Parts: sequence; structure tokens; C-alpha cells
Amino acid sequence: MSAPLTMTFRHLPRSGALEASARDVGDRLQRLNDGMTACHIVFEGAPEAAGGAPFRVKIHVSVPGAQIHAESAQPPQEGQAATHNPLHSAYENAKRQLAKFKQSYDGQNLASR
Repeated sequence: MSAPLTMTFRHLPRSGALEASARDVGDRLQRLNDGMTACHIVFEGAPEAAGGAPFRVKIHVSVPGAQIHAESAQPPQEGQAATHNPLHSAYENAKRQLAKFKQSYDGQNLASR
């Protein structure tokens, strides 16, 4: 069963490329935890003065026993590399949290046997 993926664009026009990338991220997260019941990805435009990435990303994932909330890392500061990808950053954050949850969940199940 595939978990429903929803997307929100705030202060940012919808983009077919971003939507396709978000679907790919949702599919990858689903493969990491096939018990995922929902995935919501928020693209939020940044003010012009913020510099760095033109938007930030938040990912909210529901799995039995947990809610995972991940955000993209802060945009690079002046003088840092400008290769910041907010969607990839948020995905990596969510992936780490899912792995940590799975590890603690598996540990609890082994202890209860």
C-alpha cells in the first residue's frame, strides 16, 4: 500500500519539476519504512533578502508510533558553497530520523521478547 503524498507550496509557485522530485522523495521514504501512513512536503519561499536557497523544505512523515518532522538545513552563509539543495537536505534529515526510530523500535521489540 502506498502512503498518500501531499504537497503545499507557500509563497512559491507550483513547479512540475519540484512536484516530480517530491514524489521521488516520498517513494524513497516509503521504501525506508513501508508502514508509512502519510507524507506531507511543504515548499516555502524565502524572502529575497534571505539569500542562499530560494526556498526551504519541511517534510512530515507519519509512521505507526511516531511523527517525523524534518526541515532543510539552513541556506549556506556568505562564502560557503552555493550547492545547497533544500529538498535533498530535508530528505536526508527525515531519512536519519526514520532510521533512528526504526533502530529504537526494533530494540524495544527485541527487549520485549
